[in-house]
Amino acid sequence: MVFATDLRPSVPVQSAPLLSLLAFLGAIADVPNALAQNIDAFNPLPPSAPTTLAIQADGKILLGGLFQMPASTFAGVQRMSVDGSVDATFIETEVNNEVKAVAVQADGKILIGGHFDIVGTTAHHYLARLNANGSLDTSFADPHLDADVWAIAVQPDGAVLAAGDFQNVGATARAFAARFTPAGALDGGFANPQLSAEARAVALQADGSVLVGGFFLGVAGHPNIGAIVRFNTHGTLDATFPADPPATNVNAIVVAPDGSIYVGASYNTNDQTGQRPAAKLAADGTLDTMYANMHTDGGTNTLALQPNGKILLGGNFQLIDDTNSRHALARLNTDGTLDTNFGDLNFSFDAADPNGSIFGLAAQANGKTIAVGNFTLAAGGQSRQYAARVVTGDAVVSKLSGQASGASVIATWLRTGDGPELALPPILMHSSNGVTYAAVGPMARIANGWQATANYNVAGTPFYLQAVATTSNGAGNGSSGQVASPVYVSDRIFADGFEP
Repeated sequence: MVFATDLRPSVPVQSAPLLSLLAFLGAIADVPNALAQNIDAFNPLPPSAPTTLAIQADGKILLGGLFQMPASTFAGVQRMSVDGSVDATFIETEVNNEVKAVAVQADGKILIGGHFDIVGTTAHHYLARLNANGSLDTSFADPHLDADVWAIAVQPDGAVLAAGDFQNVGATARAFAARFTPAGALDGGFANPQLSAEARAVALQADGSVLVGGFFLGVAGHPNIGAIVRFNTHGTLDATFPADPPATNVNAIVVAPDGSIYVGASYNTNDQTGQRPAAKLAADGTLDTMYANMHTDGGTNTLALQPNGKILLGGNFQLIDDTNSRHALARLNTDGTLDTNFGDLNFSFDAADPNGSIFGLAAQANGKTIAVGNFTLAAGGQSRQYAARVVTGDAVVSKLSGQASGASVIATWLRTGDGPELALPPILMHSSNGVTYAAVGPMARIANGWQATANYNVAGTPFYLQAVATTSNGAGNGSSGQVASPVYVSDRIFADGFEP
């Protein structure tokens, strides 16, 4: 067995092109990052604070907001190389107002949502799709929404969920959340959710259920439901999902592989009311009372769950539990307590004002995490203009292996340590030539990773495997990216299985 580090497979079914850099970074196992917890040299210098961001499977970075990059005529969304330089291959399709959410599809196309109504020269009301090269995808129709989109989630079948300020899709009522077909048409099979106020976050559970969070305190016929609700696959309310204790102003939702739900916002508990940076719910929506009830002096805007179970928080806070200084960024342990090994990186608005804000976080495959927000200084006064990259020094493990089992191959993707946790089960991909990949199917959760069986008779036949998955990114976790495993290559097959 060898790990390929120079292959660039083109995956027409489920995955975008996967570049050699990602395979190299992902193949590094049990090796800490070279730097201690700090920020690195990443400093792309956007002229104003990006609203959101997402990471592509090849490691490139999409920034969304209301800004124009240096030496560019472009506003709305821009793609950066891994080093923070502007990606000159990305076509500059101008968006006429703020982009609030970005979602990378498995085929590499890019959904954008926000406050805009024109993309390039074409009318697209608050939701549009770009091709992988940045040009407008004209096959995605104008959805005719009447107000902003703040969050996007892409289902495995390609259907698109949007949440935000809108109440109508054309002439059809859709109160603050709706589902669209892969071609951009309103999906009539997803009912009007009838939320009472704006939505800010949307997330998918593995069974297809849809979680929506926001400012609402009721759904039609259920006036006492708090600001996180669950809908079934047809858009009808799941009344079994608890709303006690109620949440208020839910800004972010992340679903863990074990089904647990993390919520970032103000969150009221039975014994105390206040700013809670993150709450943990069981898969059925009940509050996990064993998860520590930490408190902050400001809200949480974004969460970044790691494979080791720890979670990064980005927001407007400066203190945790009144005594622990954490300027806009902190990390919690698996039990919800403050991770004291993750110190204060002092994200500050400027030298005179330490009250910086982080709007969005996105973890990279190598364990580093990019933050965007309203700050110009970080980590001991280093200049970072609205974007920075955090290095923790913690170990990152990402290993894809294969084992012969009769006429099949059992593929295992082990993932622990830092890096991005997966928002949905990964898809295993198979190739006979290392160029064209086809989907085998979703992988199942095992301890510290994922596993699937590829039913191919591979005796004496070289082949390639790779797993690709969606990650939760950006402001309110309403953006999403892609992450890929290392490429597994089998070029020598033995009677008792694969070479270890």
